[in-house]
Amino acid sequence: MTRRRILWIGSYTFGSGPGESAAGVQRVRLDTGSGALEDAGVAAESGNPSFVALSADGGAVYAVNELEAGRVSGFAVIGGQGLKEQGSVPTGGSSPCHLLVHPGGRHLVTANYGDGSVSVHALAADGAPGEPVQRFTHTGSGPDTERQEGPHAHSVYLAPGGGHLLVVDLGTDELRCHPFDPASPEPVGPGHIAARFDPGTGPRHLAAHSSGHLYVAGELDSRVHILRWDADTARAETVGSLPATLSGNEGNYPAEIALSPDGSRLYVANRGADTIATFEVSADGARLRHLADTPTGGAWPRHFAQVSGYIVVANQNSSTLTSLPVDPVDGIPGEARHSLDVPDPVCVRPAFAG
Repeated sequence: MTRRRILWIGSYTFGSGPGESAAGVQRVRLDTGSGALEDAGVAAESGNPSFVALSADGGAVYAVNELEAGRVSGFAVIGGQGLKEQGSVPTGGSSPCHLLVHPGGRHLVTANYGDGSVSVHALAADGAPGEPVQRFTHTGSGPDTERQEGPHAHSVYLAPGGGHLLVVDLGTDELRCHPFDPASPEPVGPGHIAARFDPGTGPRHLAAHSSGHLYVAGELDSRVHILRWDADTARAETVGSLPATLSGNEGNYPAEIALSPDGSRLYVANRGADTIATFEVSADGARLRHLADTPTGGAWPRHFAQVSGYIVVANQNSSTLTSLPVDPVDGIPGEARHSLDVPDPVCVRPAFAG
């Protein structure tokens, strides 16, 4: 039976790309039968809501406001299709670009790219974010004087097992780790360096396999790095890496990275090559094998989501969303089936199926 899924689209409202800028968190409908995409208007006005995440039950949507004076905003989902702002607060850092909503529903963590800090927010009973209860600032730099002049916390995740936060820092070529206790009024403990990458890697985003292996997209070296997580020591060891695309590394900057629901495939968005790369994941999670590079049908694919048998891609520089059908046998996405003009899309987050 054909169904329509709501997609929440994060965007830049201050015009990072060509053409008209967005007005906030945008709403798009995906036809799960055909892959067609339909513009459903602005769900909520908000400044530079560049990364969007959901609460564990899908009843709340959170967005970072990627501004010099960074903020994070919370929205209640109304009727499955609308958003009502519950609150917007400073993160205490600059240019937040990623966030984690803890599955316990009591905390939200933001990665502030601009100043390389991480902010911890308590969530009220209605889901509204509060001002930071904790904030940690990284130190260090890397060899790329334009992109690594200082720390740049690019993303934050729960480590396998859930007892630690992992922060990927593009500016310092590090994976940092903090113990996390959601029962504490100050849930995050002092951090340490869990893994160091080769200078100039520029790690951006991470995907965690059920085996305990981590896959990290290197934005600056255009490689996928495989790490083995040790829960006892809260450290990770690099066990290998391979190119993020067979199209060549020159001018290519990997962005989002994600596993298929069964963990057998790894997908990487390649900006520059403008493809989704598909990798086969070995049963033990320790090895990757490149299977395909599929053009996204747009330019500069910054983010994607897997929805009802499709990969929906946010192509930032062409201001388009595209839907790519995923082969149910080999897990490889086919050519873009549908395209929709959407101003400055940079994040795709499917609403919970109703």
